Amino acid sequence: MLRASLTAFPWDLTDEGLESVLDRLVGEIGISGLSVWVSSPPATHLRVRPVEPRVRRTRGGIFFHPTAELYQSTRCRPIVSSWVRTRGRLPQIAEAGRERGLELRGIVSAALTGRLARRHPQMACKNAFSAESHVAVCLANPDVQAYLAGLIDDISTKCELGGVLVRDFLVTWHEAFDPALQGPSSLGESGQALLATCFCESCYQRATANGVDVVGARRSVQVLLQRSFERGKPQRQAIETILADDPPLAAYYQWRANELASLWERLAASCRGDLFLDRPVAGADHRQHESLDLTKPAGVLTRINHPSQVASAVCTQARQSELGVPGALALASGGAELVTSFSRAAELGFSGVEIADYDLLPDTALPAVRQAIRFARRTTTE
Repeated sequence: MLRASLTAFPWDLTDEGLESVLDRLVGEIGISGLSVWVSSPPATHLRVRPVEPRVRRTRGGIFFHPTAELYQSTRCRPIVSSWVRTRGRLPQIAEAGRERGLELRGIVSAALTGRLARRHPQMACKNAFSAESHVAVCLANPDVQAYLAGLIDDISTKCELGGVLVRDFLVTWHEAFDPALQGPSSLGESGQALLATCFCESCYQRATANGVDVVGARRSVQVLLQRSFERGKPQRQAIETILADDPPLAAYYQWRANELASLWERLAASCRGDLFLDRPVAGADHRQHESLDLTKPAGVLTRINHPSQVASAVCTQARQSELGVPGALALASGGAELVTSFSRAAELGFSGVEIADYDLLPDTALPAVRQAIRFARRTTTE
């Protein structure tokens, strides 16, 4: 049966009354899965339902009590959210979900979990101008890799999850994509990708040890960005064209992709359930993911913004290919766009569909969710 699921922060469920929320989502809406954030970046949400607080803020961190011995091989220690110390009920959420037959997954932010980069600046990404990230740790750093392996093992065991969904699985100076970043001009997609390229000490040392001309790669990025700054125009060449003309930079990007592929295998071995990669339908991250082995107990959830992107979201390399849609589609055209997306996903053979952000989904949108799930399941049985 097609897996139909929602994503939620744990307090989205407990603040409204855990038992009643799950009963409604399962009994009235028909979901069969639930993906709950267990390790998140900072977030601020204006909540659409009349529940206090109406503005929910989190500095991020992990939403469960860690098992200390799983992190003994790393200097990167988990940062526990204050929610855990006051109202944390992640194990209870998992138990209540299992009682209702829900397939449960934990959502983990690999690079952007709140406050890790500030707590461990020596493990943060750095751009070509040596500016360290305040939000992103470097996944090529051995301490960060050991931390992630321990985290995946910890949460998949502690809450008996059916799987883990990994977001932000990138080596990137994340501030390059921040709309608040002030610069002389728009960088464009290629310019952002270049500015986001990490040249932290760990990347420099490890790539150099693998025979990569990191000095040459970094110089290329600096020169290309400086030219763009001086022209006052976005980088016009596609990143593929830039790499084809620049062997040191191409080799550096390939080393980065190989490093992520090795880390992915390690995380898959640590996970007690299925490991899913969460990625958008388009963007520079696909180059970083091209070396990942997704044929093991793993899969891909590809997030789209519009029904027209459903077909391009199919991932034939993955053992399981799922579709992620924004909750806003449940409101667009009276829910018609959500129904279209779900039905198309079922026709194309997706194994699951997932709607983002339960706390941003008003009750008026839930009938459209129910209809979309029914249409999609009807399609799979015809």
